[in-house]
Amino acid sequence: MGDEQREMRDDQNFTPAHPGEIPENGILIVGAGHFGLRAAEIMTRQSSAPIFVVDRDQGALSRLKSLPVEKVPCDGIRFLVEEVPELNPECIIVPAVPVHLAYGWLVSFHEGTHDIRRISVPEAVKDQCPFWWDGSEGSLLASYADFMCPDDCPEPLYCTVTGEKRDPALYALLRGLSSPDFKVHVIRSRQLAPGLGGYRVKDLTRAAQTITRSLHKKWLLGTACRCHGVLTAFEIGAKSKNQVHDARFL
Repeated sequence: MGDEQREMRDDQNFTPAHPGEIPENGILIVGAGHFGLRAAEIMTRQSSAPIFVVDRDQGALSRLKSLPVEKVPCDGIRFLVEEVPELNPECIIVPAVPVHLAYGWLVSFHEGTHDIRRISVPEAVKDQCPFWWDGSEGSLLASYADFMCPDDCPEPLYCTVTGEKRDPALYALLRGLSSPDFKVHVIRSRQLAPGLGGYRVKDLTRAAQTITRSLHKKWLLGTACRCHGVLTAFEIGAKSKNQVHDARFL
């Protein structure tokens, strides 16, 4: 069992928002740490959409008390597992946790139907990334930059620091990765404000549909913007002889 699943099962105070409480244009910020707080500050200034910040740490949520956001005290992955099937596909998810959120959700959401096991990212894949680092939970961090980017980078075609052209965009580069035995699916993170990105609920569910309905066993799941991304390699297999099509998406 992965760390994400252990945290989810250990959370005895899980109190998800009712799906009806999250409007069609809702923004879900998962994580209330440094990056989650920054995301909440930016989005409350720039958007009139209702904002929900999810974190199991009540202390972290308390730092948001001056902001007009809905605080949801529960594990972020478990929240998404419960809520995503009922959410409007256009709702925005802002990952602000130190794990690969899309992968953690995929594992937990399909726990009853599929066995998903993280494996090492192939060396051949690392060689195709401009720069890369090993992530703390076994994923691969990929980037066009080997330096700390400005917090307010507008994600232009030409880097504001080096002047170099970011072509192809990293999300496109990762989609084109070549590795024997592996298929690749990359969720594009779209910029919501300078230095802040997110993806739609339908981007997450489309990734799940693509991966779980394929007979392919080895996958690279990525989330990436123009310059930065994260990749997780894993093996997947249905828990029954026949491929299971999750009714929650039908």
